[in-house]
Amino acid sequence: MGESHTMKVEGKIQNVDVFVLIDSGASHNFISPKVTTALGLAITPTAARNIKLGDGHKVLTKGMCEGVKMKVGELEVVVDAFVLELGGMDMVLGVSWLSTLGKVVMDWKAMTMQFLSKNQEVKLQGLGNKIIKQGYLNSYLEDTNRGEELGLWWAQLQSMDTAESIIPKDFSCILNQFPDVFRDHIQLPPVRS
Repeated sequence: MGESHTMKVEGKIQNVDVFVLIDSGASHNFISPKVTTALGLAITPTAARNIKLGDGHKVLTKGMCEGVKMKVGELEVVVDAFVLELGGMDMVLGVSWLSTLGKVVMDWKAMTMQFLSKNQEVKLQGLGNKIIKQGYLNSYLEDTNRGEELGLWWAQLQSMDTAESIIPKDFSCILNQFPDVFRDHIQLPPVRS
C-alpha cells in the first residue's frame, strides 16, 4: 500500500483565514460545513457518498461546493470540494487537486512543496508541527473549541451503490446473517477528553 503524507498550510477563502490540509491519501477535496455556512458558499446536492476515513469509519457527504476559490500563499486555487465534517480542519486538498499540479517536489523534513503553476515556480511552506490553538475560521466565528493537534487524516470516496458490490458474495452471506456484528458505522465516534 502506498504511503500517505500530509502538510498543513494556511489559506484564505473570501479573505477569511482557513486551515488547509494537503493530503496525498485523500482521494478528493473536502470542505467543512462550518466554512460553507459561515461564508455563504452554495452547496450543490449530490448522490449520497460514503467517505471512508483513515480510522475505518464511514461518514456521508453533505453535497458539493463547486468552484471554491482559495488562496494558499500566493497561489490561487479553484476546486470542487465535497462537504464533510472535518473536525479541526477547514479544508482538505486531496489527490484530485494534487494530480492537476504535474511534477511536485516535496521536502518532508522542511515541510515545503514546489511545483510550476502558469509557468511560475510556486513554493508552499507547511506549518510543520505547529499546533493551532484557535482555529482560523473558528476565530472568525469566535469559537475557541479547536485546540487539538491534527495527525494523519485521509479519506476515500465511494459511491453508495458500488460500496456493496466490492464485497465478495461469500462474505456478503456472513455479513447479512449477522447484521448487528458487522453493522457499518455511519458517524464519527464520540469525542473523548
